[in-house]
Amino acid sequence: MESIWHELTPERIFKSVEAILGESLTNVCIRRNSYINRVYELEQEDNARLIVKFYRPGRWSRETILAEHDFLAKLKENDLSIITPLIFNKETLFNDGPYHFSIFPKKWGRPMDEFDQEGWQTIGRLIAKIHQVGEKLKEAKRLTWRPEVVTKNHLKTIVETGFVLPDFVPALTSAVEQLIGKSDPLFDREEKILLHGDCHKGNFISRPGEGIYIIDFDDCALGPAVQDLWLLLPDKPEYSPKEAAWLVKGYKTFRDFDEESWGLVPALRGMRIVHYAAWLAAQSKENDFGRNFPETGTPRYWNTLIKELQVIVSEEL
Repeated sequence: MESIWHELTPERIFKSVEAILGESLTNVCIRRNSYINRVYELEQEDNARLIVKFYRPGRWSRETILAEHDFLAKLKENDLSIITPLIFNKETLFNDGPYHFSIFPKKWGRPMDEFDQEGWQTIGRLIAKIHQVGEKLKEAKRLTWRPEVVTKNHLKTIVETGFVLPDFVPALTSAVEQLIGKSDPLFDREEKILLHGDCHKGNFISRPGEGIYIIDFDDCALGPAVQDLWLLLPDKPEYSPKEAAWLVKGYKTFRDFDEESWGLVPALRGMRIVHYAAWLAAQSKENDFGRNFPETGTPRYWNTLIKELQVIVSEEL
């Protein structure tokens, strides 16, 4: 099968970006790690580096991408350390055939692998500030992060792409539907705000003299605040009580947090499992998929995934 990216050649990338910049670039074109989208580092004549993000065709609508950009702009307006897309002729999103793309300034930073007590509290405060903005954007045109909406859609993606082996379709469908049926009502009492959505340690960088930046809002969604907290913990909340307490203490500096919402974590873990399988399914036809993800899609992979979901449904929800 021909890749959806086969037309995105270096020549096309340069032509598209130079047309927006109104200037020529050097010959630097470095592909950065990104599987769903395509991300490239380019260089201007003055040696300034740019990051150009081409969004996977068919994944997000223009309206949905612009909702992400609006979120980023409002976060920056509130003095948060956010990398926003560059603006050209009052636009942040551009188009070349099937490809939407945006241009960002290159920001160097140090990955943050481990947090001490103060680090956990600092991250908690940062997330709370993001949520202060997100709670004012409840009508944003982004996915709603609850099982009946997003997990149902992810199951459809997994099945319709043919990513799941035929023999496993009934068991997978049953496990996911049970997860949805048992967990979705738990979301009824949760406040829905605009979130980062994929808030793990890999999406934080430290910049000397500037502090901590949070990056990659590609999965921003409307959902419960705890979605942006649980992924950061080294284990389940009950098995990492110190880290959870430090994170919440920082968070509560700027925004209230309902401790009972930790009870959503089993449901959120189940959703995450299905979400990741759908993320793989969306790119499973790409030429380099087998090399990047050699263990996925095998009978062992599906057996493990289904059993994980069954345990969550039967023992944790």
